[in-house]
Amino acid sequence: MAVELAVPEVGESITEVQIGQWLKQEGEQVQVDQGVVEIESDKATLEVPAPVTGVISRVLKKAGETAKVGEVIAYLEETTAAAVPSEEKAAPQAAPPPPPESEARAVEATPDSKGAQAPAQEEPFVMPAARRALEQAGLEPS
Repeated sequence: MAVELAVPEVGESITEVQIGQWLKQEGEQVQVDQGVVEIESDKATLEVPAPVTGVISRVLKKAGETAKVGEVIAYLEETTAAAVPSEEKAAPQAAPPPPPESEARAVEATPDSKGAQAPAQEEPFVMPAARRALEQAGLEPS
């Protein structure tokens, strides 16, 4: 079943966009919500996600061409999980990434006032502008 990939609304006053780069080409498999194409407006560049899992069957607009909001720019042939090539299903699962360094450091302990071990406290992240304002007021982030 063919599913239309249309230009989404990108802003209140924007009626037309330019097709940027196609992230997937005709015949390529895409997963639902995976970026398919970048579109560019006067104000922003954004990725248009695949509405379904499937294969891009036809691209109607090439990179550099303009398209109106709501215009169909490609078609996808919807597939089920069973139709995904077996080599993709058989791919081994990657090990989860190690925890961020900040979590690893949280395991370090410092003694509290009672002599018990308490988790180390990290300095909170403060935006540079806020840090300057705190310094000007004679305060420190807590």
